[in-house]
Amino acid sequence: MLPLVTPWPRTFSSVDTCREIRVCHVMSADLWAGAEVQVGTVASFLVRRPEVKLCVVLFNEGRLARELRMLGVEVEVIDERQHTALGVLVSLTRFLSSRRVDIVHTHRYKDTVLGSIAAKLTRVPVVIRTVHGLPEPMHGWDRVKFRIYDALDRVALSCFADRIIAVSNGIGDSLAAAGYRRSSVIPIHNGIDLAKVEVARDRDAVRRELGIAPGVLTIGTAGRLSPVKAQVDLIRAARRIIEKVADTRFVIVGDGPLRDALTTTAAQLGVDSACCFVASRPDILDLVGAMDIFVLPSLHEGIPMALLEAMALGKPVVATAVGGVPEVLTDRVNGLLVPPRDDAALADACLALAADRPWAQSLGATARRTVAERFSHDVSGETLLDTYRSVVRPRPVPERTSGGDFSAPALAWELVRGLVQIVRRRTTDALEVRRERWRMNQVRRRPDQLAATLATAKGILVACHGNIIRSPFAARLMSRCLSTRPGVRIASAGLGAVAGNPPHPTALQLAATRAVDLTDHTASPVETKIVAASDVIFVMDIRQLITMGKRFPEARSKTFLLTCLASDVPLEVADPVDGDEQCFQKCFEHVSRAVHPIMEALCARTLPR
Repeated sequence: MLPLVTPWPRTFSSVDTCREIRVCHVMSADLWAGAEVQVGTVASFLVRRPEVKLCVVLFNEGRLARELRMLGVEVEVIDERQHTALGVLVSLTRFLSSRRVDIVHTHRYKDTVLGSIAAKLTRVPVVIRTVHGLPEPMHGWDRVKFRIYDALDRVALSCFADRIIAVSNGIGDSLAAAGYRRSSVIPIHNGIDLAKVEVARDRDAVRRELGIAPGVLTIGTAGRLSPVKAQVDLIRAARRIIEKVADTRFVIVGDGPLRDALTTTAAQLGVDSACCFVASRPDILDLVGAMDIFVLPSLHEGIPMALLEAMALGKPVVATAVGGVPEVLTDRVNGLLVPPRDDAALADACLALAADRPWAQSLGATARRTVAERFSHDVSGETLLDTYRSVVRPRPVPERTSGGDFSAPALAWELVRGLVQIVRRRTTDALEVRRERWRMNQVRRRPDQLAATLATAKGILVACHGNIIRSPFAARLMSRCLSTRPGVRIASAGLGAVAGNPPHPTALQLAATRAVDLTDHTASPVETKIVAASDVIFVMDIRQLITMGKRFPEARSKTFLLTCLASDVPLEVADPVDGDEQCFQKCFEHVSRAVHPIMEALCARTLPR
């Protein structure tokens, strides 16, 4: 049995409203990545605030521990290589019991599970978790382990977390969609300390070290070499760029499991002599400072620290429009946004900046101002401190002797109760999906009412997730067919759309082969105004149908699946975004067949009777 420790008595009075807030950050810190950098940045802000008493528990010795000690932060390392998970929990519990901590703040799956349990055992009243990014795709045993960790993490958050901080609005929406209480999810963007983001060495000296001549166009990136960072797309873009500017060099900074695969790809594409792979090192800012263009080709991100640092250095940036990146970059204002997995678009954007250096410098200068105004560690730090203040308030807590609320059996019950809540929520979700599928199948069996509504409709909205593939294609297809019937408005939008995003390049190309022009389309989010103006709303799958009903309850009765009138096609239209050209072709064929009976219904009143 877990040995229990005697916590500090926790009784509050009105005097406590003026005392310092005692915060303990808990982190595994087995990497030096964006999350670790952000913890160090947050610490540099908090240690300067007299109302905060900060300590940090790490499960690994490393760079973060060294950075925090240099700031004067109290650091306790409980080495997970020398302890079992139970041993780490016991040591963490003892550490917290020796301090009157008000808030335990965790960051990853392991430290959230162990940190929240230790917080309960020692009666720490508040647990906060920061979600720095969504999980990367995994396979095999790694995927099995992740599912176990994720289940435990969900139990811990459901039972213990008072607030969940999302580093981007997109992550916040994903957490809410996954079932976490929206009231507990708070978006707080990452921030950086501008005073520390500066180069120490002359860029020409850095280039000489890398074997790059002073005037040579240098394009680079920095980050962990992993699938989600998609450095392979920069290597593929390199071949296209070299065709236009032969002496371009590419600097790829970082460590990770894909290093050998990336160097092999560079060799296979014949660009290995132009690529310089540099292991992660302390002078990474000097390396970025030596680049002419910084590229972030990721498949998903929260608010990437590497991007903020490059922007703070005034570098012109090309980044993929994924995750929280569009919350930082506005296309052609402070950088260039391109679709993910599109090396041609990546190459074109880099070449456009290389061809117009004054424009590139202007974008870089605007990027630095953006970071200073919206993403400094002072801005994010103040928001975090306000969150701390909002959850730490005078409240009586019963003495341990008055009921033993935090005994091991009681804690086990809390964990079981959290697991039951998750199972109940997932069961409810499954029943809701089944109910909505049944309802749509009923519409398919009796389509007369929907067909009659379409015959008199003046406004039609077609929605999907990102509004860059399925819904714009369907809407343009409808508009083309309705060219002879004026007065019907056809619009498209996305439930998770980032305003201004262009169509997916494969969708753009294949739509053109079907005489549908998407070149002037930009994504729009689903908003109350367009919902209210629509007589009928079509979505692509059951989850979107449910989401529409929750966001816009008044629109539930007029929202249908796109396929409701096409009983000979599958009920849901799958998103081809991560597939190949064949997946897009299959999707567009599905949409085309679904749209045909809708057009017949829309035009019914113009047909001879």
